[in-house]
Amino acid sequence: MKLQVLGCAGGIGGRERLTTTLLVDDDVLLDAGTGLTSLDIEQLVRIDHVFITHCHLDHVAGLALLLDAVQGRKGGPVTVHATERVIASLKKHLFNWVLWPDFAVIPNPENPTLRWEPIDPHGSVEINGRIIHACPVNHTAGSSGYWMHNTHAGFLFTGDMAATPEVWTMLANEKRLAKVIVDCSFANADMEIAQRSLHFCPRSLLADIKSVPLSVEFLIYHLKPGHEDLIMQELRTEGGARGFTALKCGDVFEF
Repeated sequence: MKLQVLGCAGGIGGRERLTTTLLVDDDVLLDAGTGLTSLDIEQLVRIDHVFITHCHLDHVAGLALLLDAVQGRKGGPVTVHATERVIASLKKHLFNWVLWPDFAVIPNPENPTLRWEPIDPHGSVEINGRIIHACPVNHTAGSSGYWMHNTHAGFLFTGDMAATPEVWTMLANEKRLAKVIVDCSFANADMEIAQRSLHFCPRSLLADIKSVPLSVEFLIYHLKPGHEDLIMQELRTEGGARGFTALKCGDVFEF
């Protein structure tokens, strides 16, 4: 199982220029931000499944453009997996014929470009030997992280989140968990805005993950532009023996 980082920025104008988009092998996406703009049409057509963590624009802007690009080029629809709350929001606010066409009925309802597939808050999906488990997280309504693995290894992608002790409890004894991709958007000085917007700063992240084994590698994404070095410095200074790495566009991991 190959994971490619197409985008991981917490905004525009910083060190990383493309927003959240993770490609697994060549057919599964986790979130669909502006990182999708780095793919050519042949690569876009290979994408069959998209798992959305939540419906903020930096995580779904590329989904709208993906569907437009592949319409009429695939033998079947792109299946979009998300919780019922997230799907309802995307239908109402994005694929509504105002901001964007409803690709669930294009070219027609019997042969759509988009197929919605609700996932239960603790549900799972198997796609060709890869298991994707939904993990509810503390962010906007219906937000979900995804724990993805094959028979021997995998990773957790939290999406955007604030304190969610249940996630770490659930995975505390999971031997296949090798890496965690987790949001840490703000520096400690901005803890108040991090709490109000349901994101982490280094201090709140460290408090939340204290039960996770030190063997698990934490890859930090969604760093706010201009604060990348400070956030990582605070994590490393206060994190003790725990290792942290800033995720980069172009990173590739094998599981």
